[in-house]
Amino acid sequence: MQKKQATYSSKKELLIIVSICILLIEILIFSVAFSMSNYHPRICIIDNNNNIIHESQARTFSIFSVYLFEKKYGSLDNYRIDIEKKNVQFPFRAWLCAAFCVPICIVFMIAMFHKAIHPIKNISLRLFLAKMP
Repeated sequence: MQKKQATYSSKKELLIIVSICILLIEILIFSVAFSMSNYHPRICIIDNNNNIIHESQARTFSIFSVYLFEKKYGSLDNYRIDIEKKNVQFPFRAWLCAAFCVPICIVFMIAMFHKAIHPIKNISLRLFLAKMP
């Protein structure tokens, strides 16, 4: 009876460890999804005809970006620069799919590797025992 209780307690510890790992993965998935939803600034460079010439997903325009723009379109003084903020909503469907699929995928991958490795050990043991006199 003690052996059965020891096995149960070791499985209980394993279950607690796996639950904590899955909870940490879920928190990580939520934080990534939450960080993607916010106001994202965009720099729009507009010509005299109100056509958008260049759009950048940043708050500032680096010196190298200015150099590349001026090399392609001419002086930056001839254009109007606007900074717009784009509101990106929380990606609920992507978060929900990732929250369910990532832990399940991890469990399936571990099970697949376990099934793939376990028969190899048995085959090698059988071959070793078969060669012994």
